[in-house]
Amino acid sequence: MSIFRAYDIRGIYPKDLNEEIAEKIGKAFGTFNPGKIVVGMDARLSSPSLKEKLIDGLLSTGCEIIDVGMVTTPMLMFAVKHLEADGGVMVTASHNPKEYNGFKFFAKDAVPISYESGINKIQEIFEKELFKEGEGSLKKTNIFEDYSKFLIEKISFKVQPTFNIVVDAGNGVAGLIYPKILKRAGLQVHELFCEPDGNFPNHEPNPSKEENLVALKGKVKELGAGFGFAYDGDGDRLVIVKKDGETIRSSIVFSIFIKNVLKEHPGAKIIYTPLDSKAIEDIIKENGGIPIVSKVGHTYITQKMLEEDAWLAGEISGHYYFKETYASDDALFATLKFIEILVNGEKSVEEYEKEFPKYYSAVSESLRFPIKEDEKFPFIERLKEEFKEKGFKIDTTDGVKVFFDYGWALFRPSNTEAVISASYEAYTKEGFEKMKEFVDEIVARIPR
Repeated sequence: MSIFRAYDIRGIYPKDLNEEIAEKIGKAFGTFNPGKIVVGMDARLSSPSLKEKLIDGLLSTGCEIIDVGMVTTPMLMFAVKHLEADGGVMVTASHNPKEYNGFKFFAKDAVPISYESGINKIQEIFEKELFKEGEGSLKKTNIFEDYSKFLIEKISFKVQPTFNIVVDAGNGVAGLIYPKILKRAGLQVHELFCEPDGNFPNHEPNPSKEENLVALKGKVKELGAGFGFAYDGDGDRLVIVKKDGETIRSSIVFSIFIKNVLKEHPGAKIIYTPLDSKAIEDIIKENGGIPIVSKVGHTYITQKMLEEDAWLAGEISGHYYFKETYASDDALFATLKFIEILVNGEKSVEEYEKEFPKYYSAVSESLRFPIKEDEKFPFIERLKEEFKEKGFKIDTTDGVKVFFDYGWALFRPSNTEAVISASYEAYTKEGFEKMKEFVDEIVARIPR
C-alpha cells in the first residue's frame, strides 16, 4: 500500500516511513511548494527525527523554514496563516496507534492539500527525484502566546462557568497546550493523561472508540464535573462526555454549533458530509441555513468551506470546522465554543438532545467490508450504474448514496484500505428493516 494517501502521507515507522524517506519528502514538498514553510510535529516517538530530516530536505530546496516545535495540527494551521507563510507540514499520524507516523501538508492560507490538489504531484516529484536545489534558512518560533490570544479573544462568557471540566489528551500533544489555554479562559480543569508520551500508555489517541473513553467517563463521574473533553493525537478531533458519564453524540454537538451559528449569522452556509444523518440537513434548513454537502475528510471539507465562504462544518468522527479558525477543525476552539454556547444560552445538552430528530441510523466503524483492492472503485462504479438504470435518486459526492422515501444508504470505497464502508438510515423502524435488507443484499455481492 502506498504511503501517499487521499489526505496525507501515512505509514508504519520505520517499515513504511523512515528518516531517509522524510528527507526526500521534504525535498519533494519544497520543490512543489517553495517559500516560507512552517513545520511542526506531534508527540510520537519518531516525530523529532522525522521532522529533523524533513527540514533538511526542505532546506536543500531553498525554503525558509519556521520550526514551531511540538504543536497540534490546528496550531500549525494557525501559524501558516498568522505568520503569512507559503505553506506548512505537520509531522503526525493523528489518531493512529503508536507505530504509525506521517505528514499533513498545507498550502498558503493554511489550505490543506489533498491527493488531487497536490499530494499526487508531491508523489511524482518524490518518485522521479526531480528536486530543486537551493540554500534555505531555519529559525525556531514559539506560537503559543499568539495562538492562545487568538482563541480567547473569540470567546465571551456572560457569566463565568462554575463547573469544572476534565481534559483527556490521551498522552497526545494537546495535553501540552489545551489545559493551559482553557485555564486562561477561566475554566477549572482537571488533567487526565496530559503528559505527552508517544507510547500512549493509557489508551490509543483515538477518542472515537468508546473503549478509549472509559477513564474519562469514570473521572467525570468521580469528580462531579460538568463535562469531559477527549482529544486525539494531534488535537483536531473532539469527543465530549456529559456529567452522567455518557458520550454526547457528535451529531448532537454539531447541531448545537449549527443552531448557534445560524442564530448569529442567519442564512449562513453549513458544510456536512454524506455520512451525516438527514437530521443534520433538516436542522440546517429549519434554522434558515444553507446545507452544502462535501466529501469526507479535512482536506476536502476545509477546501469546500473556503470555496463556499461557509461558517461551519462537521463530521461524525468529531471534527468541527469554524470560519473563525480559518476553516480548520480546531478541537480546542470547539471546546471553548461549546462551553460558551451552554453558559450563555438557556438550553441544556439534554434539551438539545430532545430536540434532535429521531431517525434510525446504522453509521458505524463495524460496517466495513473487505474487498479485493483492484475491485474497490469498479464495484462502486457498477453500483452507480445499477442505481441509475433502476431510476433511483443518487448522490455521488463521496462513493454512492441512494435515496428512498423511507431512508438512504451510502457505499464508500476507502482511500487507504481494501475496504468498502456502508452506512444507512431510515425514518421508521419498518423502514430501517427494509433498508437493512437492501444493504445486506449489496454487501453480499462484494468480491472478497
